[in-house]
Amino acid sequence: MKKVKLLYFLTSLILSLSLNSCAQTVIPVKNNLNTAISNFKKDKLFKNAGISFYAIDVNTGEVIAELNPDMALAPASTQKLFTTATALEVLGPDFRFKTKIEYVGKIDSASKTLNGFVIIKGGGDPTLGSKYFAQTRNETFFYKWIDALKKEGILNISGGIIADARVFSHDIVPPAWAWEDMGNYFGAGANGLSVMDNIYTLTYNTGAKVGDTCVITGIYPEIKDLEIDNTVTAANIKSDNSYIFGAPYTYFRYIRGELPVGKQKYKVKGSMPDPALFTAQMFKQKLKKSGIIVDKAASSFRLSPELAKSDNQVHKIISEIKSPSLAQIIRVTNYRSVNLYAEHLLCQIGVKQKNKPSTKFAAKLVTEFWKNKGMDIGGLSINDGSGLSRYNTITAKQMVFLLEYMKTKSKNSELFKASLPIAGKEGTVRHLCKGTSAEGNMRLKSGSIRFISAYAGYLTTKSGREVAFFINVNNYLGEGYVVRRKMGTVLTALSDFDY
Repeated sequence: MKKVKLLYFLTSLILSLSLNSCAQTVIPVKNNLNTAISNFKKDKLFKNAGISFYAIDVNTGEVIAELNPDMALAPASTQKLFTTATALEVLGPDFRFKTKIEYVGKIDSASKTLNGFVIIKGGGDPTLGSKYFAQTRNETFFYKWIDALKKEGILNISGGIIADARVFSHDIVPPAWAWEDMGNYFGAGANGLSVMDNIYTLTYNTGAKVGDTCVITGIYPEIKDLEIDNTVTAANIKSDNSYIFGAPYTYFRYIRGELPVGKQKYKVKGSMPDPALFTAQMFKQKLKKSGIIVDKAASSFRLSPELAKSDNQVHKIISEIKSPSLAQIIRVTNYRSVNLYAEHLLCQIGVKQKNKPSTKFAAKLVTEFWKNKGMDIGGLSINDGSGLSRYNTITAKQMVFLLEYMKTKSKNSELFKASLPIAGKEGTVRHLCKGTSAEGNMRLKSGSIRFISAYAGYLTTKSGREVAFFINVNNYLGEGYVVRRKMGTVLTALSDFDY
């Protein structure tokens, strides 16, 4: 009898030491959360999938639950949390991008002619002309620039309108993006002079019956020299299944796929080939309508590198437009999952840290930033700011490390958390966990690209624990909406956790 008691005591002691060495809460094996995780793992949809889940109490560091927390998987748009958190820490919430109108040369007051050229100097602002803010939409910035030129007494410009996007690299699309993505609206890359979200919109009449060729009836804004090879057909589907193929700075676009049958004025959006040049061209058109004559064709420093000689001349700034604050931009980035904004933020981190504005170098700086904060970066691979690249990999522990840091150590804690939409209520997670305890109880970022679904964020459990979590599934079977519903079951069980 004594031997049995001694064995029981030793077994209990070893188990207790083992749990404490892992910094885990002693949680009963049989609870709804563990059951939910076990059922999720055994689901036939995940037979071939990689699954990673990690949840901790941010106040104590105790592990609530885990499943493959060190497995490095593609994070999809939850990647934006690395970008936005780093931007907040490096740039500060009050940072604003600036776009300037300058001129080089002299004004002949008699003829009201600028013997020189006007420069649109981009400052990396992703919000210029953007639809996401009331103060940036509707092309109002063009009229501010026109007024500035008229106040200077300029009614003729001999040297043209020049776009200067050199604040960022000319390689506007991250090299790790797929060909399938980069011609579409969600594949609009960061440009030192971006405008109108770097997007144009095609309008289609999709045909009366399945198999009809969908006809393009309009484009806005018009892109000079753009050619389109369109073979899109009508199908018995409910949403856009078309793809635009085309590289940056090239003006030939292939559009393939299907659109819903029987639709008039159906919208399909693509990424502009050269946003900076487009801005200069459109400004020239606006100037002409306002009575200001520009003699030469619009151009850019990329197309005319010899213009760099003008850097040594006197530049007179006559207008400056500031973006909304970084805190506002990050709110939109995470709430609406705007890829373009995330790519701009990543490049600006590179400019701020070491004046290296390319995606490649900026991504290295983000990795270094979190390594210096104490993150184990094994398995971490950052190749863009938005998560569109499938070459990105993040572990659940790394994501939760970031979330814990931003909650407990960052002076921007509340701003960061407030940038995440509320489950069942807002943004990309407005349908998640409806009618459960998790609805209204989670702030989280979603991530979703083909065969990848992820959620990262915060919630408060039934027992009052403040929890940071990350759940990620790669290469599942079946439809994404079914997988996301099943992931919601695990998150609801986490919300119901009562220990």
